[in-house]
Amino acid sequence: MDAAAGARPMCSVCGVRPAVFYRRFSGHRLCSRCMRTSLERGVKRSLRGSNVFRPGVSILVYPSATSPPSSLAFARLVGLVERSYGGRVYTVLPSYFSARQGLNLLKDVVELVEPPPPVERAAGRLEDEVWAPRLLRLERGLASVSAELLGVDAAVLPVSRTVISMAGLEALISSRLHYMWDLDVAEAGGGRPVVLGLRSVEAELIAGYAALESFDATSRVRPKYVYKHVYKALVTDDKPELEFSSSSTISLLARASKISGCKCRACGAPVPCGSKYCEDCHTIWV
Repeated sequence: MDAAAGARPMCSVCGVRPAVFYRRFSGHRLCSRCMRTSLERGVKRSLRGSNVFRPGVSILVYPSATSPPSSLAFARLVGLVERSYGGRVYTVLPSYFSARQGLNLLKDVVELVEPPPPVERAAGRLEDEVWAPRLLRLERGLASVSAELLGVDAAVLPVSRTVISMAGLEALISSRLHYMWDLDVAEAGGGRPVVLGLRSVEAELIAGYAALESFDATSRVRPKYVYKHVYKALVTDDKPELEFSSSSTISLLARASKISGCKCRACGAPVPCGSKYCEDCHTIWV
């Protein structure tokens, strides 16, 4: 947030309203309206080609433990955008997820439903701290199976470009390249398709919007980053654009490491034919 002394700076985009947020990636100061417009455009870019925005579609927003408040804010954004298409947006709150404030902002555009019992049992087996690449794979599986059991067309995970970059670096440095699949695939899942809904949006933008709209949530489950210091060394305050470069590089590496074969029944990741689940999903679904 930007709290300059004296007169508040004006929005760099519209030039009419006072700025409430400084976006490091572009160097723009944004008012609340232009901030939401920028976010909506980023969400549409993230979901482009996934058939999520089409007349009459039903979507499940599954909250991500990588950013609980942003998950609620993202659900509202998707609900507002989807309303113009005549679609329906649902969200669930697994037992490890607690919404402290902001659910009242969702009620007009998002329907809150109970997680299916099999999903709730699997989610309850998640450890308090999960390595970030593994967590994204497990969340994809939970989202995909939830959407299938609830009878909706697709699921969306509110995972930002920042998280994708950080998880990709974790997988790369750890030489566990099979996790790259989860970070690049546009639409996958063992049940219903799952899309990474913020892959074109940096974490600070959606987090800033969540704070301005007074969304507050916590998660018992937390992502673990072993090499976060490497990411911070790459993406410095004076070079935030390197986050985009890192994300693009990770996508290229992921495409080069594609593995053919059958897919996990939960997350959809490649597995040897004859196996129901990948090694990660097996730990919570079996």
